[in-house]
Amino acid sequence: MAKKDLHNERLEKGLAALVSAGIAIDAATSESMAQLKIALGQSAEADMAAIFLLGKIAEHESLALIRDIEKTATDKDVKKEIKRALFKLGQKGVAIADEARLEKKPMALFERTLEIEAYMSAVDGGGGRLIWIAKLQPNHGLQVIQAMLHDREGLLRFGAMHMKRKELRAMADQIKQQHGVSMIAIPWEFADQMIYDGYEKAKARGQSGLENFHEIRSLIGTGKPKLVTHPVYSKLGADDLREGPWREQSRRLLDEPELGYWIVIDDWVKGFLSQIEDARTSPLVLNPVQKEARLAAIVRDAVKSLCAGESGKAFKQRMEDTALYFAETNRIEQGKLALAVAQQVGEGDPGPLDVLFLTGLIQKSFAFFMSQQKAQEEEEQSSLIIKP
Repeated sequence: MAKKDLHNERLEKGLAALVSAGIAIDAATSESMAQLKIALGQSAEADMAAIFLLGKIAEHESLALIRDIEKTATDKDVKKEIKRALFKLGQKGVAIADEARLEKKPMALFERTLEIEAYMSAVDGGGGRLIWIAKLQPNHGLQVIQAMLHDREGLLRFGAMHMKRKELRAMADQIKQQHGVSMIAIPWEFADQMIYDGYEKAKARGQSGLENFHEIRSLIGTGKPKLVTHPVYSKLGADDLREGPWREQSRRLLDEPELGYWIVIDDWVKGFLSQIEDARTSPLVLNPVQKEARLAAIVRDAVKSLCAGESGKAFKQRMEDTALYFAETNRIEQGKLALAVAQQVGEGDPGPLDVLFLTGLIQKSFAFFMSQQKAQEEEEQSSLIIKP
């Protein structure tokens, strides 16, 4: 079957699905947009059909909706339908030419001309993130401070080196290619505050290798930095995002590639493993339903521990950093979900209902430690076997 025929076949399938859902496809109007928005995400074919109809509605809201879909689209046929719809809207007089041109040619990272710039990576599986602060040296390239920060332990590594701007770009490209992680631009004052707070945390626990911290930091400032509001709130707004089914929808965050290896590795997590083992083996548990209820209660208790005290403060910032990362990599909805989770964690308690992202993260963490424990037991058992 020809590719064109396959595309049309998928489009027709999607249109049939919309009809089955009670959506009129013969006369798409501005009143249809609410229904089309609900239909999105059901399947790639339904997305194609919805985009096809949105391209017939000469409204800026229709354009904005298509642009939102474009940011996360991965299916080739969906992307093709987006291009067709945008072309149709352009023919209908909906202004898209300038917007498209600006989106195709934004100012690239690492090509800015500020005196001081800063960049941050995504948070890795254990709670670390890379921070760069680059200070322009007229006619001499950049002086770049590099720091590795951890949620719990603070500043792990710290140093500085002189490099050309193209070398900084090459470093960012290498990180992207090897780890699938981008370096996003952040205000340098916020980066300085993060690093300084991390230094104080690391110094309090006796971290070595930071003796030249103040000397290196003097490149950008001396003394304790002023308190800076997290930039995610200027990016996504300071409104409370905990409305609607955000608790259930937060589960989607675990599907994002940067969060695929996230686990909570704090020592307190291990304290729940014996409770899980007891729940699975205790003779007092009469049936599978009771067993599952007990396991779920253990997970909820662990989520509460994650949100409480110093653990909660550290995890709130991890989610704020992640929300900013998603927003700066054109995943606004994911950013809002991450920020909603951060706002809830900031309360010091998950609340009366499950936050499915936190539940899933704790379950993953339990599974990780239990697999480690099992592997260790098997290794110890094998070492006891007397080999001939």
